[in-house]
Amino acid sequence: MSNKIHVIFRACDAVNAFNNNPRPYDLSKKEIIKICFKSLYESIKEYPHSITVLGDKLSEEMLDFFRSYPVALTNGNYGNDESIRQSVRRALCLPDEEWVYFCEDDYLHTPDCFYHIQALIREREKIFYSKKNILFLYRKFRPEIAIHPPDYPDRYKNKPRDRGFLFHTSTCHWRQVVNTTFSFLMEVKNIRKFESVFMKASQGANDGYLSKNIYGRSSFRNKCLCLSPVPGLSNHMHRDTFTPLVDWEKIMKALTEKK
Repeated sequence: MSNKIHVIFRACDAVNAFNNNPRPYDLSKKEIIKICFKSLYESIKEYPHSITVLGDKLSEEMLDFFRSYPVALTNGNYGNDESIRQSVRRALCLPDEEWVYFCEDDYLHTPDCFYHIQALIREREKIFYSKKNILFLYRKFRPEIAIHPPDYPDRYKNKPRDRGFLFHTSTCHWRQVVNTTFSFLMEVKNIRKFESVFMKASQGANDGYLSKNIYGRSSFRNKCLCLSPVPGLSNHMHRDTFTPLVDWEKIMKALTEKK
């Protein structure tokens, strides 16, 4: 049985990049948004889901694009910080046991992204809490999971503090990470638990504060275990942050050719 995932897709075509990191393949921000959203939709459409597009000063061109999909579309004049807060408020209106995917508008997804994510959600009890697994030692705290679909290249610099758990489901490998951007999946009950952290982290889009206060490294008391797939299932579309070992250009071209 597949779990329902509510996607909250934050989109803004008025700003190219907050950190001035160049976009790949000479794509414009509008092109990035369209390709990334299409990849998300194609990957999740066969599973129970809903999609809310939270637009921030979207152009008429982008509004028309999103209207061609079965989504709930809103458009406001928020700015990045307020759009994060708005996405959290929408998530808090959902049932505790359902999942939310906070997704920024520049993440390209593999066609099988949600096939693997659903397997992780479905199999997590067996994987994490069997007596043969080290996390059985943490059963008193029962760390909940968060899911970060990309696999950032800086994970491979072999820093001593980056050591963590490695798991596999029936479909792929997952490793512990201790920092993410604002694109990740989490159950609503945990979004509710960390509401104050989310709201404080929204000031200046401080993903470092978010990561430090939500994801555990070696202790999981009041923290989540954050997992990232290997190889990655999404790609942050900046030239310096490409998820390795995946032919992203091939995925992008297949999406642009598909009608």
